[in-house]
Amino acid sequence: MNIFQYLIGASGITTALIFIAKFTIKWIGDAGLEKYKNELQKETLKYQSSLDKDLELYKIKYQKLHIEQVEILKLLYSKLIRAEKPLEYLMRPIKMANDKPEHEIANEVVTHANNFFDYFDENEVIFNEETCRIIKSIKEKYYEVWKTYSIKEFMGDSATGDLRIKLAYDMMEAYNKTLQVEMQSLKKELRNDFRIKLGIIE
Repeated sequence: MNIFQYLIGASGITTALIFIAKFTIKWIGDAGLEKYKNELQKETLKYQSSLDKDLELYKIKYQKLHIEQVEILKLLYSKLIRAEKPLEYLMRPIKMANDKPEHEIANEVVTHANNFFDYFDENEVIFNEETCRIIKSIKEKYYEVWKTYSIKEFMGDSATGDLRIKLAYDMMEAYNKTLQVEMQSLKKELRNDFRIKLGIIE
């Protein structure tokens, strides 16, 4: 074997080794990449599954919270109506016959009013500033009317002359203006506010 044959043979072997090395590196690289892709896909699916579970839990919690809020809104409004009815009766200029004595109805006013305002205080955290403003305004008007009635009852038959006339006027104003106009306007605001929260109106 001469030098040229040796060089040609060595060259061929070298070329073959280089080719094999390149192929091996490529195969290892492709295999590694494929393994990485598979691992990444597994992690992605795992992460997606975790996200789906978290989202489902969030939906359940949100639905539960929404249902609780709906029940609070309904109960709060019903307590307002219960508090308003006996007060409206006491303030009427002309009363129809009632099976209950007036002092018993007055006690109902106090009981139902306390139930309404206490329930609001207990759940105030779920209401925004606008809702709180409306309810607190209702509370002020309610106390204003009740104060007028209480003064009239306290004075009783001892009030005479101009004082008697003033008490009668104050009762009429409390009934016609505060109870029938201002309170009803606030109740309408509250109804609309609740309906927006419930998704009934936009």
